[in-house]
Amino acid sequence: MEQHMSSEFQEGLVHFYDRFFNSRGVYLDGRVGADFANLGFFLPGTPDHTDACENLMEHLLGLIRSRKGLILDVGCGLGGSTRHLTRYYPPEHVHGINISEYQLDECRRRVPGSHFHLMSAERLAFPDGMFDAVISVEAAPHFKGRREFLEEARRVLKPSGELVVADLLFNSEPRAFRKVLKGQELYQNLDEYRALWEANGFGDVSCEDVTRPCWRGFVEHIKGRVLRDLIARAIDAATFRRLVRFVKDVEGLPVSAYVFARGVKPE
Repeated sequence: MEQHMSSEFQEGLVHFYDRFFNSRGVYLDGRVGADFANLGFFLPGTPDHTDACENLMEHLLGLIRSRKGLILDVGCGLGGSTRHLTRYYPPEHVHGINISEYQLDECRRRVPGSHFHLMSAERLAFPDGMFDAVISVEAAPHFKGRREFLEEARRVLKPSGELVVADLLFNSEPRAFRKVLKGQELYQNLDEYRALWEANGFGDVSCEDVTRPCWRGFVEHIKGRVLRDLIARAIDAATFRRLVRFVKDVEGLPVSAYVFARGVKPE
């Protein structure tokens, strides 16, 4: 089931995130050993970034009505989302895919018993109707493109299978993070995004706008944290400036919505 990807964009994407997970991503995690790198879902009183990421997984998983059978984690990163799935699914029922061998090796180490594959979201090397559910957390902005992913997700789902996605939508081409965000599909509102899912054969489609607790919540949390860490001398001035630039780039993205989406493959 393994498939090697060789495009210039995918190579750049892998290089960017492999470096990210070895440097800045470690700072973003709230606790030692944490393995999330998504924006998170900041509820009132959320103490750190790791808790926000776990909030996000709980909220997204709450959209899956039937937590049984096999589930596929598309764009599994270092395995934070995959490991969270094993709270509700036996490890052997959980599969994850990524286009980075380094990240997959980390997943295998961190989530023993689950299955990890080198594979593109737009060309899934799984048989038709294999999974009861498919989940993807913030990977869709990197796909080329979403329509192909939706087609493949529907194909590998069983009838009545569910797809749930945390996605970040843009209304114009981002200027920051060009190596991983160039060539975006643009959406001015959630109606356009919902129509894409329906056009690709999904029924019972729902789209929840969670821009405030996710994207905005992340920006506000990291702004506060880097300032506190500078005052406490937990980071030096150079690190502070680097992180401030990073947060400004995130805050300046032309986001139309951060969305939790769900759809069902018809019988």
